[in-house]
This record gives sequence, C-alpha cells and structure tokens, in this order.
Amino acid sequence: MLGLVINTNPTPTTDSTLPMEAEQVGIPQAYVQQQRIDGYAHTMEHAERRKNAFDKQVLAQSPGVVTFEKGRLVQVYRNDLTYTFKSERKLLPRWSAP
Repeated sequence: MLGLVINTNPTPTTDSTLPMEAEQVGIPQAYVQQQRIDGYAHTMEHAERRKNAFDKQVLAQSPGVVTFEKGRLVQVYRNDLTYTFKSERKLLPRWSAP
C-alpha cells in the first residue's frame, strides 16, 4: 500500500481458522486505519515539499509581492465547478477570459 514496505510474519493457518475473541476484532481495523493515516501524512508531507520548492523557484524569478493594479489583465479560476457533480461542469470553462 502506497509503496511502503511492511515486514510482518504470515499468520499460521491454524490461528486464522480459529474464532476471534471480542478484543481481537478491532485490531485489523485499527491497523488499516493507521495505514490510512500514515499514507495521508506522507501525501501531505510530499505536497508541502513540492509547494516549498515551487515557491522558492517563483521567488527566485521575481522576488517580492505580486500586486495587481486596476486595469491589468488577469484570469480567474472558477473553483465552484471543481466541487460539483453537475454534468454542465464538463463543458463550462474553468478559467475566465483575460
């Protein structure tokens, strides 16, 4: 899962066919949930590293704060179309005209 190596010993067949105790039922579920949390944390760390690298590259090209003055051409992204399930979102442009 997610390319992470997990070293676990195989469960003996005799143990896997025995009925589980009530306390043991939640152990596999907790293990899977922990794997999901670890995968999410790894994804967020990777995204943060990528964002920092991108920001560093952008600031090296044009240092300082970018300010838009009245009359300059800009494009606006319509993020309301990203989080909708309407079929019209497939045909509508996501970026405005300059």
